[in-house]
Amino acid sequence: MEEAVRSGSLSVDGRLATADDATLVAACVERVPGAFQELLSRYRRPAITLAYQMLGNLEDAEDVAQEAFVRVFQAIPRFRGQAAFTTWLYRIVTNLCLGSRRRRKATVGLDSVREPRAADSPSRAVTEALLTRQVLHGMSPELRAILLLRDQEGLSYSEIAEALQLPLGTVRSRLSKARMAFRQIWNGLSEVGEEQS
Repeated sequence: MEEAVRSGSLSVDGRLATADDATLVAACVERVPGAFQELLSRYRRPAITLAYQMLGNLEDAEDVAQEAFVRVFQAIPRFRGQAAFTTWLYRIVTNLCLGSRRRRKATVGLDSVREPRAADSPSRAVTEALLTRQVLHGMSPELRAILLLRDQEGLSYSEIAEALQLPLGTVRSRLSKARMAFRQIWNGLSEVGEEQS
């Protein structure tokens, strides 16, 4: 496939959809029609999801994802491929989110949520999703970023270290702190919900 990029024969005839990320990046550098669109279609939703989990606002998340892809488009000729494309993209999204939070100093209220009575109720899943979102927004942005990159996006410790430009040991200790903070906030919110039931 990479030979197809070099020879100019890679086109939008369906081969782009099956190309791996490294081949797509090479195709983007070579300005193959449709290559960047394929990267965008693959990773727009994950970028928005990560930004939403960090910012708590869909409109802001979409803006961050759009800005991230603008930066990717501008910088892709300089992408050295030392890390996976997704690691590079998540670094850009995370940095934009952290910068956005610093600029606006948003506060998210930790309103209590009532627990449903039936343990297997569909509303229990909704309640847990709301609690999870509240817990994440009760954490510092740095801890939230590490937790989301590991547990939601499935990045390895070394990929997180690369994405956040942190030493591996720092990633491990922050992830441990993030999980502890998550449990503490979760337990606090759950207790408030039980008291109001």
